[in-house]
Amino acid sequence: MDLNLVEDDEHEKVRKWWQENRMPIISGVVLGLSIIVGFNWWGEYKTGRAESASMLYMDLLKNDAETSKVSITAMDVGQKIIDEYHDTPYAGKAALIVARIAYDNKDIEEAKAKLNWAIDHSDQFETVHAARLRLANILMVEKKFNEALDLLSVEHMEGFESHYFEMRGDIFLKLEQPAKARDAYRAAIDGLSAGSMYEPILKMKMDAIAAGSKS
Repeated sequence: MDLNLVEDDEHEKVRKWWQENRMPIISGVVLGLSIIVGFNWWGEYKTGRAESASMLYMDLLKNDAETSKVSITAMDVGQKIIDEYHDTPYAGKAALIVARIAYDNKDIEEAKAKLNWAIDHSDQFETVHAARLRLANILMVEKKFNEALDLLSVEHMEGFESHYFEMRGDIFLKLEQPAKARDAYRAAIDGLSAGSMYEPILKMKMDAIAAGSKS
């Protein structure tokens, strides 16, 4: 067999194969490069947004720490973070601060709106739980006890068990349901970390219920 003929035949097969398949291969390479470039750009874009949001959040903390005269400035900065950087972790944190400032300024509906926003939009469980607990506290002050209990009825508390059960206990006391309050406080104690200094407070609440039932 003539080896040169074999090699020529193989070269011809390769050439034909390349002609038939070059466009899909080139398209695949271009697509792959586009994905890599796009992924890198998206990562840099998100990093840049997070850094910008972080700087604004530091500005928010600074303004919030000043006198009450600049609380409007703090609210403006906080709203800017919520509006323009809603996809960053700082938006939920900013909503918590804006809600507190609004509550201090007697704008209860605005405070509730911002807490609801944090609950619905934040992807950080700490922020969501903090917002839910603060909103439940506002509802309790407004004597909307059933709404507050519904808000506190969550399956996954993720380390906030003691907070949830304590507030449920407080609400049950308001509803004059001491047995349920006592059970809730006991669950709150069980949810504390070992050696917590808050345990005596919860036990005092339980003792107050026991004393009230004897009187």
